[in-house]
Amino acid sequence: MNKNRPDLVITSARVLDPATGTDAVLDVAVTGGVISGVGHSGGPGGSQAIDRAAAGDVIDLSGRWLMPGMIDTHVHVGGDLDGVTNPGIGLRNVVEAGATTVVDLGGRMERIVAGIREHGAGANVAGLGMMKPGVTLPDDDPSPDTVRSVLDAALASGQIGLKMWGGYYPFSMDVTADIIAACNERQAYVAFHVGTKSSGSRLDGLREVPALLGADGRVHVAHINAYCRGSILSPAQETAEALEILDWLRGRVVSEVHLARPNFTRGECDEDGNVRMDVARNCLRLRGYETTREGMRRAISDGYGSAVRQTPAGLSLVTGEDGVKIFNDADSLIGMSFPVNRADTAFQLTAAKRGDGSFIVDAIASDAGVLPRNVNIEQAMNMVRFGGLTPLEMAEKLSFNPARMIGLEKKGRISPGMDADLTVIDPEQGRAVMSLVAGRVVMLEGRAVGGATAGKGKLLVTSAGESAAAGYGLPYEMVDLSRSLLYTG
Repeated sequence: MNKNRPDLVITSARVLDPATGTDAVLDVAVTGGVISGVGHSGGPGGSQAIDRAAAGDVIDLSGRWLMPGMIDTHVHVGGDLDGVTNPGIGLRNVVEAGATTVVDLGGRMERIVAGIREHGAGANVAGLGMMKPGVTLPDDDPSPDTVRSVLDAALASGQIGLKMWGGYYPFSMDVTADIIAACNERQAYVAFHVGTKSSGSRLDGLREVPALLGADGRVHVAHINAYCRGSILSPAQETAEALEILDWLRGRVVSEVHLARPNFTRGECDEDGNVRMDVARNCLRLRGYETTREGMRRAISDGYGSAVRQTPAGLSLVTGEDGVKIFNDADSLIGMSFPVNRADTAFQLTAAKRGDGSFIVDAIASDAGVLPRNVNIEQAMNMVRFGGLTPLEMAEKLSFNPARMIGLEKKGRISPGMDADLTVIDPEQGRAVMSLVAGRVVMLEGRAVGGATAGKGKLLVTSAGESAAAGYGLPYEMVDLSRSLLYTG
């Protein structure tokens, strides 16, 4: 048996590796799920010669781009979303969009595990616990001890930290700061959909972040473009101020932007007919609708709002009178969508750089998964075509920076010793056409095949969650968040 014989050689791909600045047509060898060589076939010019004839299998990617596997740092595959009963839909969706690793922001560990067991498509999955009064918290004013107890329970279950949903379940400034501090003390991951009881899910919520962090706090601020819709200032002014805040907090905040037009929220109304959720109220105000049950009905009827309906193939958006019927039948307890995310602000936030050439917003994410807007690669490719990003910069935003955000030191790079998690892009189609996890194909031509070829998926857990992960009977991998960009700055 030839120990140097690679299991797989990927040939003639345009290799995009932001870590080394590589942008060249090369071969990549994979052995035992790890990249074992990068170079030119049988000759000089790369880090080593690759012998295609010795490989167990060969994939010719002539004319296609090969980047480190896409890592989506903001998905929803384990949450309690209205009308979503199948926890595996999101796992299939993210893999079919080209992702190899995802972070579920604010879901239930039991749903993540169930989704992987039942419908897993081969992706690596990390989860953040949700801070939801009445579910994971007794109320919306928990003590510091209660916060730490919830964090410990989340970590023990296999989640890697917590996510605050300020646009839905806001806390006071003090409680919000306590949650961030508790996660920082344990070097757990902490993500924040901005907004407190003193602000909203808008620019005013983002303005509070420096005070919430104090002298040395750290946090992941979710979907920056969601706070630049023109609710307080003009969209251009909000974008400029958001970038100033993030630049000022460099080294203590990581962030991402998504590139989809529709948002997703909840239509829930209280007993008096008023819309409960700040996000939904903001969407209605942007077009002059009343923030009431009747205002929501009118927005749906006019085609501005859409009700979210689950189908066997996933989720669909329904507007007009059919959408109003869905809204009424659910007594407002339904997922909603509005076309409020702006292309101009998302473009600027994605491309904005500091004077040293580093990106102000670290990553492109989807805020999708189960939601039908898993378009990271398609939209990033549109920016490449327009000249807003180079191909290497696209790979940096989709994989290298996200890997650093979570401290995944063996992902986000194409070099010997790194995990063979890879995403293949067809530049003519502008989409992902193949993905591999640990050297095994999980997606082919937009169809998830990972459950059959690579196993149903792997959990990413901290040391506190190792016992739980072992008990789930699923493959798992340890992550050390002290190495994440959140804590290394």
